Amino acid sequence: MAGPNRGMPATHCYTQADLRPTLKDPRCNPNFPLAAYWPVYLGNFWCDVYTQRTERIQEYFGSKGLLVRMVFSRSGACDPFLKEQKRCQCYDFLVYFVSQQDAHDAVYYCNRDMYYGHRLNVLPGRIPEYFNVSVSVKHSLMQPDKLSEMAEQAFERYIYNICKARMQCIFRHSDTKLLAEYFSPDDRTMALKYCMIAAPELIAMNQQKQRFLERNIENEILASIQASPKLMDMLPPGNILQALMNGFLPQSTMSWKTLSKVPYIRKIRVFGPGKRRKAMRQQIYQQAKQLFGVDCDKEFPMSEEVRESKKQRNLEMKKLKKQSNVG
Repeated sequence: MAGPNRGMPATHCYTQADLRPTLKDPRCNPNFPLAAYWPVYLGNFWCDVYTQRTERIQEYFGSKGLLVRMVFSRSGACDPFLKEQKRCQCYDFLVYFVSQQDAHDAVYYCNRDMYYGHRLNVLPGRIPEYFNVSVSVKHSLMQPDKLSEMAEQAFERYIYNICKARMQCIFRHSDTKLLAEYFSPDDRTMALKYCMIAAPELIAMNQQKQRFLERNIENEILASIQASPKLMDMLPPGNILQALMNGFLPQSTMSWKTLSKVPYIRKIRVFGPGKRRKAMRQQIYQQAKQLFGVDCDKEFPMSEEVRESKKQRNLEMKKLKKQSNVG
């Protein structure tokens, strides 16, 4: 599935004055320390070394010609979901830019961009964006403990390969639930008919896509600034800052474009005794019918990989049987 592929924003020379903006967002409390900066919500950002998260975010946006000033990440004490994110190595942050235009460009050019095989969610950091309920589903994983590799991108790949349905976006707000918005009602119907690893639920009318906005964690931000005033002096690494202030794109291998860090799952399925699996599927059938009016297809389709695997296994069994008969 192709992303927006909108190209890149035009680069310009940042100045020292740009690094300390004075024009404040009128929607903010004028006394809020970050009122003159413009945040975006960055979700599904893969990072295998958590201590390097800020530099990697600055490098990624720098490759687009955008200068990141501050990156705010929540602590485990305030955000229990951080433990789950560390297991999947996919995180969400508030990323602050020096101008409203930069924040707008970040959303326009980077949302759904591919980063190490994961599609980024880049949305406004102060204004909520809501799901279109007519094409959206809340998928509740039947066995989240068994499907521990189920990051957003792995689930999206499953839906595309098995259900032949296209997603417009997907967000994970808890360890058991994935919120998906599909391209069309037909795509949603296909997902409902064939998805056998998660029970479908309705999405609330006012369900926002961002897991949090600045206003939701303002006290956490203030506490972080008070504990570490140097947060306000955060700048990109020297080579990135120098390039952007000279109007050039920083040199980077941009390995995130070619390498995929999405966990490979050979077969995604519900585990357990036959009766238990049957009961779980029955729950999926009932909720799809009652909540969405969709009849699930009991003849569950297989991906080409699984079909080929079964074919090879059958051939091997026939070969062994033939050899045993000859003996």
